[in-house]
Amino acid sequence: MYIVPISSAITPLNILSQNETAAADNNKTDSPSFADVFRGVITDVTETQQVVNEDSARLVMGEIDDLHTIYNNLTKAEIAVETFVAVKDACQQSYDQIMQMSM
Repeated sequence: MYIVPISSAITPLNILSQNETAAADNNKTDSPSFADVFRGVITDVTETQQVVNEDSARLVMGEIDDLHTIYNNLTKAEIAVETFVAVKDACQQSYDQIMQMSM
């Protein structure tokens, strides 16, 4: 059995703190911007609405036998719209609060 020497297994604290700050800096640059998040919410809304429109057209034509798929897609679209409205309202409230600040 090989025993690892203590001196090589222990890293100094200053090196650990430098690695943590470098990792924190990398995480800050990798996080998405607010515009990316907002675009993603809008994209989700449009995609789910398109799926619901296609499902309703296929239902009218008699091409769909399972109504649970339509219901699931409709629920997804409803949640996407509610999320979009919530994000929009939060943005509007934040903008109003910023505009009311005195300089």
